[in-house]
Amino acid sequence: MTKNLSLIAVILLVLSSSVSAQLSVQHLLTENLKNPIGLDSKLPRFSWQLEAADRNELQTAYEIRVSKGSNGKESLWSSGKVASSQYRHLVYSGPGLQSGKKYYWQVRIWDNKGRVSPWSASAWWQTGLFETTDWTAKWIQPGYTEDSILRPSPLFRKEFAASKKILSATAYITAHGLYEARINGERVGDAWLTPGWTAYQKRLQYQTYDVTALVRKGKNAIGVTLGSGWYRGYLAFERQHNT
Repeated sequence: MTKNLSLIAVILLVLSSSVSAQLSVQHLLTENLKNPIGLDSKLPRFSWQLEAADRNELQTAYEIRVSKGSNGKESLWSSGKVASSQYRHLVYSGPGLQSGKKYYWQVRIWDNKGRVSPWSASAWWQTGLFETTDWTAKWIQPGYTEDSILRPSPLFRKEFAASKKILSATAYITAHGLYEARINGERVGDAWLTPGWTAYQKRLQYQTYDVTALVRKGKNAIGVTLGSGWYRGYLAFERQHNT
């Protein structure tokens, strides 16, 4: 009888562990995006989904933690346990974020059956450039007098060398008009008509790219082709140009 009871206890323990393991947090989003890069929000919002095998499964509390390293390393902020069923648009409330930095976050939840999920896998986001002073670059212009009639598209090319293996490389690009960039012959990004229409007298949009896979140890080359776009091309129906 003792052996049978022990066997039953082991079986119940295994079943309990199995059910608990089926409670998880998935599909983590930052500002409704999966692992976004160039995010310009200083107070990003987090969302997630609860996954469980049971019916009538409800979240009753959550805890978010943010760190500078993956899997909770270099802790930056923790919400602590918060009694809430909310799982969308939870606002970051930690120390001020820095420009151009990557941050990682995880979440765990408690359900209406008293169980707590494991910490989710790490999600991350990389901040954009919050201040104009974060731009240390200077405008690049053609080194020749522009042809005011034909107005050809300038092509810029710059060679550079990397002495070590590249762990991470980010490109921030904007232009008057339009641009298309390439690194070592490979196109940067998948968008077209960048950086996009804007009120050029007041602001310029810019794009942020993870170009780690494009930059290699040793010699590299970056090339950018410019186009007039809406900045100096014709706009709308009044034949306005040179906006």
